[in-house]
Amino acid sequence: MKKDKVYIIAEAGVNHNGDLRIAKKLIYEAKKSGADAIKFQNFITSELVTKKAKKAPYQIKNTKNNEQQYKMLKKLELKLNDYYILKKFCREKKIDFLTSVFDIKSLFFVEKKLKMKTIKIPSGEITNFFLLDKINLNKYSVILSTGMSNLNEIKNAINRIAKDKIYDLKKKNIYKFNKLKNIKKKLTVMHCVTDYPVQDKYANLNCINSLNNNLGLNIGYSDHTIGGLAPLIAVSKGARIIEKHFTLNKKMSGPDHLASLDPQEFKEMVNLIRRFEDLNGIDKKNLFKCEIQNKLIARKSIVAKKYIQKGEKFTIKNITAKRPGDGLCPSLIDKIINKKSKKNFYPDEKIK
Repeated sequence: MKKDKVYIIAEAGVNHNGDLRIAKKLIYEAKKSGADAIKFQNFITSELVTKKAKKAPYQIKNTKNNEQQYKMLKKLELKLNDYYILKKFCREKKIDFLTSVFDIKSLFFVEKKLKMKTIKIPSGEITNFFLLDKINLNKYSVILSTGMSNLNEIKNAINRIAKDKIYDLKKKNIYKFNKLKNIKKKLTVMHCVTDYPVQDKYANLNCINSLNNNLGLNIGYSDHTIGGLAPLIAVSKGARIIEKHFTLNKKMSGPDHLASLDPQEFKEMVNLIRRFEDLNGIDKKNLFKCEIQNKLIARKSIVAKKYIQKGEKFTIKNITAKRPGDGLCPSLIDKIINKKSKKNFYPDEKIK
C-alpha cells in the first residue's frame, strides 16, 4: 500500500457475473479509473450457504428474482483456476489483486495457492470464529469489514484474529497498547453498512472517528451509498482505505451493480480523493514557490507620503506603505520612526 496516500480499492465483488471475460474487463477499467487495487470474492457456494437459504431483500429487489441464495451465488461463482488468471492479469496491468474469503477452503486456497499478502474478511464473517481462528497475521495482512456489527463484536473478532486479548470487552475505550502495536501494521478495520445501496441517513460516517478512538487501528471505509461523495467525506475523517463497488454498467443483472460506480464515475471519485489529498497539504504554514512571484506584487514597502527633507524626522504623517513590496517592509516601521532622514525623499519614493 502507498504511504501517505489513501489506498483505493475497486470492489469487483461478484459484478463479473461469473464470467472470466467480464472479470478481466473490470481489471482493465479499474486500472484506467485510477484504482490502486481491484478486489474479487473467493467462495465455494456449497461451503457458504445452505440450499434453503433465502436471498436478502436487496438481492431480491436488485435481481428481480426470488430464487434461493444458493442458486444465485452458484451462478456468480468463479472457477478456482480463474483466480490464477486474474491475479496474473492484475500483475500485467500493474494493479494490486485482492480478494475476500467467505469459507475455510477459500481461505486455504488464497493463502497457500494464491499466496496472498493481504486478505479481506467480509462483514458477514465477523462472528464466524471457524474462519477467524484460521487467520494467520504472521503470513499476511487482514482487512476486516464491519457491516451489521457492534463495537464489542468488532473487538471480539480482532481478539480472535490476533489470538490474544487485545481489548477488554467490559471496559470502554481500553486496550493493551503493547499488544496492539504488534497488529497495527497487519490489520485495518473498515467501517461499513451492509445494504445495497445504503441510504444516506444510515451511512454513519462519524463512526470512522469513533472506531479510530476505540480501536487505535487504521480505519478504512467500504462504501455502499449512491455516488462518490461518501468516500470523500470518509477520507476527510481519516479513512486510509476506500473500497467502492465497481461495475462496467449499473444496468447489468446482479445483486450489487446498482450500488456500484461505473468506470467514469469511479475515475471522478478517485480524482476527487487525490485532489483532496493535495488540498490538505502539510500541517505547517510555509511560503510556497507559487507565492514568491506574487509576494513582491501584493505586499508593500515603506515610502514617502510627501516630500521629506534631509534631516527631517520620519513620522506617520510623512511615511506610509504602498505596493510593491521590494523595499523596506512596513513591519519595520518601529525601527525608523522618529529617525532623521539622511537624504531628501520625494512622494512615493522608497525609504531606505
